[in-house]
Amino acid sequence: MAYLDTYSGNWTAAESRHLLKRTSFGVSQSLVEESVNLGFSATISKIFEVKSMPEPPLKYEFDGTANNQINDPDVNYGETWVNAPLYPDLPTSKERNRAFRARNRSLYAWSFLQMQESGISIREKLTLFWHNHFVSENTNPHREFYYMDLLRRNALGNFRELTKQITIDPNMLIYLSGNQNNDEAPNENYARELLELFTIGKGDAVGNGDYTNYTEEDIIQIAKVLTGWRARWIRHGDGIKDPLDAFFTNNKHTKGDKILSHRFNNTVISENGENEYKDLIDTIFEQEECSNFITRQLYKWFVNSEISSEVEDNIIAPLSKVLRDNDYEIAPALKVLLSSEHFFESTFCMVKNPLDLMFSVTKSLQVSAPTSSIKEQYDFAYVLYLAATDLNQSIFHHPDVAGWKAYYQAPLYYKSWVNSNLLPKRLDYCRILVTGGDLIIDERKYTVPPLVPVLKITADIANATDPNILITELANQLFNYKITPEQVTSLKDILIPGLPDFEWTVEYSDYLAHPTNTALAISVDKKLRSLIAVMVQMSEFQIM
Repeated sequence: MAYLDTYSGNWTAAESRHLLKRTSFGVSQSLVEESVNLGFSATISKIFEVKSMPEPPLKYEFDGTANNQINDPDVNYGETWVNAPLYPDLPTSKERNRAFRARNRSLYAWSFLQMQESGISIREKLTLFWHNHFVSENTNPHREFYYMDLLRRNALGNFRELTKQITIDPNMLIYLSGNQNNDEAPNENYARELLELFTIGKGDAVGNGDYTNYTEEDIIQIAKVLTGWRARWIRHGDGIKDPLDAFFTNNKHTKGDKILSHRFNNTVISENGENEYKDLIDTIFEQEECSNFITRQLYKWFVNSEISSEVEDNIIAPLSKVLRDNDYEIAPALKVLLSSEHFFESTFCMVKNPLDLMFSVTKSLQVSAPTSSIKEQYDFAYVLYLAATDLNQSIFHHPDVAGWKAYYQAPLYYKSWVNSNLLPKRLDYCRILVTGGDLIIDERKYTVPPLVPVLKITADIANATDPNILITELANQLFNYKITPEQVTSLKDILIPGLPDFEWTVEYSDYLAHPTNTALAISVDKKLRSLIAVMVQMSEFQIM
C-alpha cells in the first residue's frame, strides 16, 4: 500500500476526531457527529470549502476617564475599529497608546473567537500556519489586522502569490527592514529570510558563502531587487488615502540588471521597477526545492515533526510534485496528504500546542464564549489568549523570525511545549477551565467561572448511570482512543472514592429522576467536575 493512497478504512468517530483535531482547533462532539454523518469524502470537501471572510473585530471595552481606562472616541462600543481613523485624535500620547492597546486586545480576542467558532474548516489552522511561516510583528493594531487579514484571505490559495503579497506587506517591510532598503545602502534582512525561512531553505554549506540552495551573493543581488518599497508612517492629519498600503519609490530603487548565482542558473533579473520583485519571486519558485521546502513545513504542521528518509521519498517528493503540477496552489497537495493512509496512521505523535490545548478543553467540553454581551464574549477569548501566551504561544508575537521552536528546532520539536516550566502550567490551565478558579498571569488575577456544562455532557452519554460506560465514553471524546481497564478503575476512584459502582448508579439515577433537586444537582456536578478535571490533566489529553 502506497503512503499517499486514499484512506480506505472505516470512517468512525475516532478517524473523524483525528482529522478535525489536526485541521482545526479542538473538536466538539456535535462536529464529530456531523462529520461521521457526512462521510470521509464529504468531510474532506467541507474542510476545504472557501468561506466568506468574518466580520472584523469590535470595540468591546467601555470608554472611561478614570486612571488606566481607555478613551477611544472614534469608535462606538460594539462597532469595528478597523475602519476608524488609524491615529486616534487624543490629547496625549499616553491616552492614544491606551486606545491602541484596547484595539490590540480586541484583535487578539477576536482572533481566538475565529478559532473557537471555526467549525469544520481548515482556514483558521492554515492562517496560523502562514502566521508562523511568514513571521512578522508590529504593535499597531491596524497593521496587525491588515497583515493577518492578508494571510486569512490567502490561507487556502497560492503559495507563490502569497509570497509576492507578503513581500510588500507594510508589516513585513517594517519588521524585516524592507522600509530601509534603498539603492545607497541595500538592506539584506528580508532577502535573507525570503530564501532561508520563507521559500527555499538554506541547505548545507558546500563552500565559502555557498549553500545547497543559494549563495551569499544571491542575498546581495536580491536585496537590490527589493529596494525602493516603503510603508507609510501613521500620523494624525496626513490625509493620505490608503495609509496602510505600501508604495514604491523609484528613485530609491537600484537600477540595472541583477545577476543571480549558479544556484539559480545565473538567471538575470532585468530592471523592471515596481514589478521587479514579482520577477524575482517567479525565479525562486522555478526551483524544485521550493516545493520540497514548503511541503516539509506543511508536513510538520499537520502530521509529524520527524521526516525520515522514507517519508522524504514517499511523502514529501510526490506531494511536492502535486504542488508544482498545480502551480503552487496549496489545497490540492494538502488534500492528498490529509486524505492519505499515512495521515490516518500518524496518530498520537503530536504534543498539542497551547492553542490546540486550550480549544481541546473548550470545544471538547461544550464551552462557548458567553453571548450575553460583546464584552463578556471578548473577555472570555482574551483570557484564552493570555493563557496561550503564558504557555509560549503568543499570536502576533513570535519569539523570533523563525517562528515557534516546536516546528523547526530538532530534536525536541513539539516536546518543547512541555518542559518542566510549561507542563505544570498546562495542567493547571486545563483544570481551571473545568473547575473554575483564578488564573494568575503576569501577576494579575483573572477569575474563570466553571463554564464546562458537566451535567449536559453526561446527559448526552447513553447509559451514563454505569460509571464504567461514563468514563469510557468521556475518554473516547477527550482522548480519541480507548483507555485501559486499570485507568477506568483509577478514574472511578475520583468519581466515587472507595465506593462500589452502584453508588454512582443510584445517585445519578436519583438526579435524573429529580433534576430540579438543587442538592442532588450540586453533588453530581461536583463529582463530574472533579472527574473531568483529572482527565484533562492526563498525559493522554496532551497529545493528538
